[in-house]
Amino acid sequence: GNGVANASVSIYVGGVKAEVGSYSEGSSDSTRTQFDGSYIAHIEITPELAESLRTGKTKIAVEVSKPTYLTVRQGIIGRRIARDSNYCYVEVPEIVLPHVKKAAFFIAVGIFLLVLTLIGFKVVHETVASLLGASLMLGVSYILGTFDRDFRIISFERAISFIDFDVIFLVMSLMIFVALLSRTGLFQWLAFQAYKLGGGKPYVIAGALSLLTAFISAFLNNVTVMLLIGPVTIEMALMLGIHPVSFLIPEVLASNVGGAATLIGDPPNTIIGSYAHLSFNEFLLNLGPVVLLSYLALMAVVFLLYRGQYRRKMEEPSPELLEQLKREAAIKDKATLKKTLLVAVITVMLFFSGELFKAPPGVVALLGATALLLWVRPGVEEMLKEVDWTTLVFFMSLFIMVGGIYEVGLIHMVADFVRNLAGGSLTVTALFLIWVSALFSALVANIPFTAAMLPVVAYLTSTIPGASNNALYWALAMGACFGGNATTIGAAANIVTVGLADRAGYEIGFADFLKVGLPATVATLVVASLWMIIRY
Repeated sequence: GNGVANASVSIYVGGVKAEVGSYSEGSSDSTRTQFDGSYIAHIEITPELAESLRTGKTKIAVEVSKPTYLTVRQGIIGRRIARDSNYCYVEVPEIVLPHVKKAAFFIAVGIFLLVLTLIGFKVVHETVASLLGASLMLGVSYILGTFDRDFRIISFERAISFIDFDVIFLVMSLMIFVALLSRTGLFQWLAFQAYKLGGGKPYVIAGALSLLTAFISAFLNNVTVMLLIGPVTIEMALMLGIHPVSFLIPEVLASNVGGAATLIGDPPNTIIGSYAHLSFNEFLLNLGPVVLLSYLALMAVVFLLYRGQYRRKMEEPSPELLEQLKREAAIKDKATLKKTLLVAVITVMLFFSGELFKAPPGVVALLGATALLLWVRPGVEEMLKEVDWTTLVFFMSLFIMVGGIYEVGLIHMVADFVRNLAGGSLTVTALFLIWVSALFSALVANIPFTAAMLPVVAYLTSTIPGASNNALYWALAMGACFGGNATTIGAAANIVTVGLADRAGYEIGFADFLKVGLPATVATLVVASLWMIIRY
């Protein structure tokens, strides 16, 4: 159902390959299809040959070929659109190219599975793993594919077309916002306000800190949020005489749930929104309510599991520790804070009104980040260090790998399998996506899984009755974001939080996290499933 881009189109007249002209490439023995699978080509023939074609003595055929696809030759029995003294225009019927499982298919699938394994078991850094996968796919295509087309996975030009620069610029711009906000001490100040609001009551403090983390994570990267709020949280727990883990784990679980509410809150949402052209408002309206309900379910599980810690009799906090916490939670740069918050508010307003301007989120975020840099004037070298370039390279390499498995036909196989398994039912397909996405996100990583599943969801959305309401995209988003809460390796924020606790002398083992993360994940997934059944 999708166009096959960059396929080679040749025209045969009476069994002989003709010289083909195209408006973009000039004349050659073939032309290329566009991204949507369309093409325009012309051939020059003599008057005698034209008469022979008219009488049916000579036939014209179109041959379309591409590595990993079956070569198809089809006679032109098209509808004549127009004719004048020199030209005859013909519309060629649709040609379907089936995938063929050749060497490229097995190599590409093997490379992708290898990268997922390297990321899942933390053998190498995720950026190195994805870069390895992208370079192997391109290397095999050009080195082995030069001698045998069966090894051709993807061309460099086609690979670059799969990189979603809307996602790249959006993530980069948000990193600039976070870098400048982190200098002001805002996050630590907000955490201290949550402590004051709790009045020394662990239940209230845990709820306030988790709610604060969930809200901030809806607009900023939750890894950075945990890096900044986590140390303050540990100090608060020690002041109250309870185990810091009973505050840290609820916080990070809430950050992953809260990030699912908006287009910019979690990388899977950003990738989904850009791919499916979903707006900031659409994410907030469709996922905001279910995220709120899921947060309540999450906190119910947390309070139940940590009730022993939260009920402990608290002593009066040490005045020295309290004074130290106040100093650490003070606003450090009020001028930068005011400027950053003003630009951030304007940028969020533009996100809300982006549909009026038809501006992609990446453009809106880039405008805001650039305006902020011009106004605050931080050192360029410092800002370049603050931007996490390894994450951006990870995204770009990941997009290339997904392009590779798309080109060889794995995406199409998975899409057909899911569609047949669900029997064409929207509800069954949505529930399948929620739980399978959650499972993979808990065991591997939600970003590569989301990127690989998007073409599958796009195909299912176009073929399953009633799926045009984008319900399957919301199912994928909820499964990917909520599923990361199950294990320590399910989300980057989880890994960071475990590291913070470990440096403070409080180890969070895989099993320790699983005891809380798994029931919390199941609770939020049940809420998401019920929401999907009732609403869609």
